[in-house]
Amino acid sequence: MDLEDTFYIMAIIYMAIMFLGMIVAVCTVVAIKRKINAIHDNIEQKLHTITNIAEAGANVVNKAKQAFGKNK
Repeated sequence: MDLEDTFYIMAIIYMAIMFLGMIVAVCTVVAIKRKINAIHDNIEQKLHTITNIAEAGANVVNKAKQAFGKNK
């Protein structure tokens, strides 16, 4: 085996390892993106619930104002 053959074999091994590394990196980025989207959806749902509660409280206050305003 010549030095040239050794170099080619090392290059093929290096390229195969780098190709696998890129595939792993892409899969990792996709998995992280999915987790971030899930966290975003969860936060959005909780904020929507809090907003609904705040609106219900505002409606109660408005009805109380109307009720006490009519008695005067």
